[in-house]
Amino acid sequence: MVRDDKSSKLDDLDSRIKKLRQDTGLAKDDEPDRPVGPRGYGAGVQIGVELIAGILVGGFIGYWLDRWLNTWPIFFMVMFFAGAGAGMLNAFRYVNRMSQHSAPSGNDKQAADKE
Repeated sequence: MVRDDKSSKLDDLDSRIKKLRQDTGLAKDDEPDRPVGPRGYGAGVQIGVELIAGILVGGFIGYWLDRWLNTWPIFFMVMFFAGAGAGMLNAFRYVNRMSQHSAPSGNDKQAADKE
């Protein structure tokens, strides 16, 4: 009973939104494309966070292991560098993912070459 009431209200809202879009001439196809991922400062901050987080997590785990096993600084150094490597790997993956989103597809490259 309640579900049918909510469904009918949502359908009514959807139809009113569609009608307003048509009346104002703003169809969904007319909307500008939004960027897929973060750009500019956002990408730089994300890369920095990936690097710092890897180092901090690795260092913390190494510090905790050394305190627990009383082996200072063996695990701290090993886990610090492992965390740094993991942070660099995560940053590298992020940069690759962002470059794939911004790279033109094969058909776009061919069309650009023909012009």
